[in-house]
Amino acid sequence: MKTKWWLVAGLVAIVIIVVGLFGHRTTTTRPSDEDQPQITANFVNPAKIAVISKFRSCQGHIVVPQDGSEPRSNMKHYLYLKKEFTAARRQVELYAPFDGYVSDIYQGDKDFSDRHESSRDLTISQKKGLTARSAWGFTFLHIEPRDGLKEGQKVTAGDLLGYVSLELIPPYYAFDVAYAKMGTFPKKIDKWNSPYAKLDSAFGQATEAVIAEYRELGAKSASDFVIDQATRQASPCQYGPDGRSFDTNRDGDWDNDWIGKLENAV
Repeated sequence: MKTKWWLVAGLVAIVIIVVGLFGHRTTTTRPSDEDQPQITANFVNPAKIAVISKFRSCQGHIVVPQDGSEPRSNMKHYLYLKKEFTAARRQVELYAPFDGYVSDIYQGDKDFSDRHESSRDLTISQKKGLTARSAWGFTFLHIEPRDGLKEGQKVTAGDLLGYVSLELIPPYYAFDVAYAKMGTFPKKIDKWNSPYAKLDSAFGQATEAVIAEYRELGAKSASDFVIDQATRQASPCQYGPDGRSFDTNRDGDWDNDWIGKLENAV
């Protein structure tokens, strides 16, 4: 009996050690699908931007994740150029926000007929190839990629990626950014196909040094670029007559949708 008790005690000690090691590993490691790249370099010169729409604004059209966890809103940011940078192409440069790869350059289809022929949607991710879709990425919409830029190319934070594309119909002097993880397939939400599994504010993942460059627009912290979920839940965005774009009546919510000065934009 004495020998058996020593064996039991030894087994218990081994179990405790193993559980302790794996328990520690489980509690200190973030799940891989939440590893969001930090924005360490500004993706545009803020001095060339007039105004930025907030995360969960009622501007444009609905942009929400596929899981139904968010009220009606737009979870991208629109950045409108100052008037003096809209007279000709390639006046506003766009840069890589973090080290990674050009994971996608999307030309578009017939629905993109209002764009300049050089306009693309371009995504930077910390992965490339098929695995990039399952990772968080930073997408520029309405970008004219610089000459020679290709999918799969490695980039460093601050590298020139291209220029804001001046779209044709109607004249559109802005670009959009989405910080998101893509879903497997698009999902129909109202009259829009959501490609996104998750969305976050790009500014919410930016360093303090990056945020500090937007002080002239009135932003002091990342929270200034965001309308919190509870506020939007209490006042979901309303559609205009087409049932797709949000109502453009300039009520009190309209003013709260922006950082910067609308009068400085076209």
